[in-house]
Amino acid sequence: MKKLKFVIPILVVVFCSLGFMLAPNNPYAMDAAHKFASFSADYPFGTDQYGRCEFSRILYGGQVTLGIVVVGAAIVLLIGTVIGLFLGRMSTGKSLLFNSLLDAVTAIPPLAYLIIFVGIWGNSIPTMLVALTVSLILRMIKLSKTQTEIELGKAYVLCAISSGASKMRILFVHVLPNMIRSLIHFLCLSCAEMIMSISAFSFIGLNLGDDVIDWGSMLQESRTVYSVRSSLLYFPILFIFICTLAFNLIARQMEGGEENA
Repeated sequence: MKKLKFVIPILVVVFCSLGFMLAPNNPYAMDAAHKFASFSADYPFGTDQYGRCEFSRILYGGQVTLGIVVVGAAIVLLIGTVIGLFLGRMSTGKSLLFNSLLDAVTAIPPLAYLIIFVGIWGNSIPTMLVALTVSLILRMIKLSKTQTEIELGKAYVLCAISSGASKMRILFVHVLPNMIRSLIHFLCLSCAEMIMSISAFSFIGLNLGDDVIDWGSMLQESRTVYSVRSSLLYFPILFIFICTLAFNLIARQMEGGEENA
């Protein structure tokens, strides 16, 4: 039962990420003769005001939204963890300085980073990826640094030092495995936050580009025809909710596994 609670959310994320391969129609193809078509075998979720297949657009929107999330999460985990590990070994004076800098920078909301990068590079997928990654990687560095400092003060590290283990071995063989669950727990919660941020930014107009399909831009488009076909608004909301819930459930399982360890 516990494995199902862990596997099912992962399968949901995988399906929403790779589901575009199963799209029954071209998500960009317009057909005025079939606009606002009802649910059918050809159009499982019906069509929008331009006759585009809503189901295909949802699947392609998942590819874009979750693609940014997965790539961003991998970058955050890799770079944030490594930098945090090395910063955790610093002396008290240097550690205090870096803590102050991290506290100041992490207080800046992701929207501020996005506005800055949009002003420099314009609306695009790389802009969104960089903005979210920069805002989250600093938090990951702070968490990794704090966890490293805690682990370095434990008895097993002192035993490893006395047995002649190198600094690199202590960090990556002894310390990292004992804090990886906490890092992944934070990362999963951050993935849920990224989904909400991408969708919210696209909804308010800071989209990923004119020809890019994502759930936030679909929400923005469907809002204008809500009175005619309300389901166009509900489907993107449903998938945003499901994926956000899936990442939160994975994070909960990681937290539960940490407590039982």
